[in-house]
Amino acid sequence: MGYDCTLHLVDEDAIREQFVPRLLGRATEPTALDRVHPGAEDLWRQVRELLLGADGRAAAEAVSVAAVMFSASMLPYRYERGLALSLAFEAGRVFPDAVFVPKAAYQPDGLFAEVVAAHPQLSGRFPSGWFSGNYSTGLYVPAEHVAEVLAWVQEQLTPLPKGEQRTYRGIVATLRAAVDRKLGYWEATDLAVPAAGEFPGDPELMWAQYLGNDGTPSPTVETAPPSPIASVLDDIVDGFLLSHSAGRTPRVELWDLDAWPPRLSLQRNEFWVAAARSPTGGWLAQSTAETKARPRVFGPILVDGAADAPRALPAKGPNDADLYAHECYFLGTRPVVLHDVKTHLLRYGGLNVGDPLPGPLWLTESGAWEQIPGIPDAAVVQSVLGDAARPLTGAARLANGSTVLLWDGNGYELNPAGSACARTFEMNAQRSFVDFTSVPAGDDGFFYLSDRDLYEIHRGGTPIRHADAWTNVMAVRPGPNGGLLLKFGGNDEGDVGVLYFPENGTYIPLPPEMFDDKSNYSALYWSQTADRIVVIGGGFVAIPVEVVLAQQRSAVPELLTGKPG
Repeated sequence: MGYDCTLHLVDEDAIREQFVPRLLGRATEPTALDRVHPGAEDLWRQVRELLLGADGRAAAEAVSVAAVMFSASMLPYRYERGLALSLAFEAGRVFPDAVFVPKAAYQPDGLFAEVVAAHPQLSGRFPSGWFSGNYSTGLYVPAEHVAEVLAWVQEQLTPLPKGEQRTYRGIVATLRAAVDRKLGYWEATDLAVPAAGEFPGDPELMWAQYLGNDGTPSPTVETAPPSPIASVLDDIVDGFLLSHSAGRTPRVELWDLDAWPPRLSLQRNEFWVAAARSPTGGWLAQSTAETKARPRVFGPILVDGAADAPRALPAKGPNDADLYAHECYFLGTRPVVLHDVKTHLLRYGGLNVGDPLPGPLWLTESGAWEQIPGIPDAAVVQSVLGDAARPLTGAARLANGSTVLLWDGNGYELNPAGSACARTFEMNAQRSFVDFTSVPAGDDGFFYLSDRDLYEIHRGGTPIRHADAWTNVMAVRPGPNGGLLLKFGGNDEGDVGVLYFPENGTYIPLPPEMFDDKSNYSALYWSQTADRIVVIGGGFVAIPVEVVLAQQRSAVPELLTGKPG
């Protein structure tokens, strides 16, 4: 399972002048530990009882634990899951090739000279190396030696890709803070982890990735708080951030990202898992108000606004077929939904490779769902997991506002009469296992992702691959100055993404430190009206477009234009 590690700053003077006298009963003045830890009196008593015993090691360990808890009550500390120098006892455990070896000078005995003088059995028994288990202390580094440990860590990180170096940012930040403030450094396990429900220190003293407070904002950053119901499942739909909650009262919110700070545009007591905006401004959604039902049943609805009573659309397709809850679109003014593909039936029976998968459905004038004429069935293929693979689906917008409906990796448009569709984009695109996104290209095409690679396609043309070195693109959205905002997944540089200019094959990197230096962001968006680039992750963070455009552009690595898809 690994350890919940905490990396602590230690004020050695405070240990000697406040902690030790209080421990030995020579001072009664409350310390920081007494002020913030509800069990402080019991802790002092337990440690003092051990000091009176013959087990010097147990007493020294208890003193060390109490000292770290004292430090956690007055100074910031960092949480890391399974990452600490106290675990670097073998190559590959923490650092790829190196092993960290503590020096004898790192022993904490000098902190507790008065305690050892009063209780000699503790001499040489203080732990300062590897963790002995849960609820223990590990490596201690006196303030005068922290700089050399920091230098050693940085030496190990130098050969690593920038993105991989970010894994160690907590250790580096804590060691650097100790150097800057002339403090000691001490590691522990399970002593100060809010997730465990026990706070030996003030929780505001802690910083960690999952708390969202481990970054240093750029001077040009603007921030706005998230919705109370925001989550990692939020999605951007036609310029709005869709947040939803399945709590006691189901709720959905749509936040307009073209305003700064983002503006709450719609709030309803329903739980939406998919939505699409109509040409007239209303919404088609896959929704339920019965979030406690098992299984949950979603159905398509149409709404115009927050107070609009939902118009329920048929919950079943032809022949009473189930609908897929997680996608819906508009083709012109017609709502579009998909059949549910019961993927598990290929593995457990009921589906076979090559069986037909009926195409998208649209709402007819009779009020029923019918398969869209001109869009053929797909065929069942097997995924790497043995289930039926879902065909690539989505909707792309052209420059004139018309929609290209993606089905089984190819693009379909309405015929002039609006009575059927025709295949106009031969793409053979592959699923990227993220929501389909696109950006108009010229008058008759769009940029899109296939298997997380970036492509461009024009009506009747052949897919064109862009920037073949970028192989983990999670989303493509419009950017300023004719650029594309590409949101990256994991990458060697550790960038949130890039602003890519396809016209000349250059780009501007968007590293986390350009924003508020967090480890993860869920989305990247250009708010054209507000003239800002916005990232989403634990809230909204924005920087002016002019700040981004002022950065140096570089040639895209290994750019290949004109490569067939």
